[in-house]
Amino acid sequence: MILETIPGVGQLTAAEKLVLVSELWDDLAAHPNEIPVSREQIAELDRRMGEYHRDPSRVTTWEAIQPRFCRPIRG
Repeated sequence: MILETIPGVGQLTAAEKLVLVSELWDDLAAHPNEIPVSREQIAELDRRMGEYHRDPSRVTTWEAIQPRFCRPIRG
């Protein structure tokens, strides 16, 4: 859909696309109230928060799992 309306995006290198994604993410983060959230998403977040309140010991912190997902890329 976006690639059809902005064909130049498809011509970017992988590195340029990553920079674009980062810039888009930062822009979204700067305006969180503008991000649409569906009723289903709100219900899922409420469900997860309820599970957390029932048993906080089952939660794993971001700091604990981050190393598994943020490994350096080897060239």
